[in-house]
Amino acid sequence: MLSRLIPSYSAVPAAGWAEDCLHAEVYTPGCDGRRRPVMIWIHGGGYSTGSGSFWIYDGARLARRGDVVVVAINYRMGVFGNLDLSWADSEGTDTNVGVRDQLAALRWVRDEIEAFGGDPENVTLFGQSAGAMSIGNLMAAPEAKGLFHRVILQSGALRHVHAPHEGRHIAEELILQLGLDPDRKDVVDEMRTLPAEVLLEAQQAMRHRLKLPIGTLAWQPTVDGDLLPRPPIDLIRRGEAGGCPMLIGVTRDEWKMFTAADARRRKLDEPMLRDYLAQTLERDDLVGRVDVDDLLDHYGHDRERGLRRGLINIWEAFQSDRVFRRPAIEMADAYADRDAPTWVYRFDRAPSVMTERVGACHSIELPFLFGTLRHPLLRAAFVWPPDALQLSDAMQDVWTSFAHRGQPNSEETSESESVWPRYRSGEGELKILGGKRKRAQAADDFERQFWERLTPAESSPAGHA
Repeated sequence: MLSRLIPSYSAVPAAGWAEDCLHAEVYTPGCDGRRRPVMIWIHGGGYSTGSGSFWIYDGARLARRGDVVVVAINYRMGVFGNLDLSWADSEGTDTNVGVRDQLAALRWVRDEIEAFGGDPENVTLFGQSAGAMSIGNLMAAPEAKGLFHRVILQSGALRHVHAPHEGRHIAEELILQLGLDPDRKDVVDEMRTLPAEVLLEAQQAMRHRLKLPIGTLAWQPTVDGDLLPRPPIDLIRRGEAGGCPMLIGVTRDEWKMFTAADARRRKLDEPMLRDYLAQTLERDDLVGRVDVDDLLDHYGHDRERGLRRGLINIWEAFQSDRVFRRPAIEMADAYADRDAPTWVYRFDRAPSVMTERVGACHSIELPFLFGTLRHPLLRAAFVWPPDALQLSDAMQDVWTSFAHRGQPNSEETSESESVWPRYRSGEGELKILGGKRKRAQAADDFERQFWERLTPAESSPAGHA
């Protein structure tokens, strides 16, 4: 559905695509030397698609309401961004060039943003999905130190990098898809002679060649011992990365975005669900720690709502936890354990139409954050009630307050439902946005004990999203 609608309304097709792609959108209340907080937006798209100029990310309202400068950046993606060729015998081959593009944008902001009314010494990174994962990587990259001062991660966390052997495997498979020999010393030079369209076609074909489990990203960065010296989660746990104030969260029904328009998966039967779950356990190296029956039993009941789940809802709940919620809480725990300022949220607002099918799905919070909820396309598609606009304003106030003050509360207040509780490792509360309740426990002991069984004994830098 989205693939048909987006080209009609997005700025991306009009802008086209080219090697000259590293542009930034800058939104400012005024080029007046006032040194406002700067918010750098890193878009998502699975490291393979998207643009900072997409109309949903129009930062004008956010900049005006919060008196901040918003900068939406671009970075190379897919085979052009994070294909790992560090193992190949070739000169002039950098690793993780998509991450290096993001670093270049941060340096540009440091050097130039004062001319746009921004303060280079007060920079907040905020991003969603692969954009949030990118922020996790930048927190672990030594070269990014000092280029930002606060972070907001929406539906993305730290377990989203390849181990070196995984990055090499994907690169070799792509080379074979191109009809080339990965063992040839000049294979990278051969690849450079190919038209961009050929590389893009090979990238698309890799979905079937790699046979990755549902939810696994092929084009995420790779731990290279240089730009990314170790898996980011390891560096956070050791206190060697991060430390700046962090706001992190998820939507309540993340995975519904990936099933809402998928007719095949909405007709999921039990054998197919068991097969999906078994494949995922095998890929995550969890066979023997937990089995399919354990998953069906745990996710068969929605304890918060007191309801039995159907087959498709079991899959959605499991994937929402596996890909988004559990990594976010794992990161919050590791971060807060080092006494770093941490706040956690969950976005619960679902549209008025297709409420159960769409739910509070992945990306649903974006038009609220940017104030683009008022766009005619979204107003017609989801029929938002008037209080949705109030939630949009409140969310903008929280995000920009965080950019100004390093915390989501506008001022120090007494403990009330409107106050954001600071997260405590292992037992912390989260703030609910757009739900009937205002707060909830991030994860209770029952969930945490079950998730421990879903965590490999050895920390793996393989990532999913």
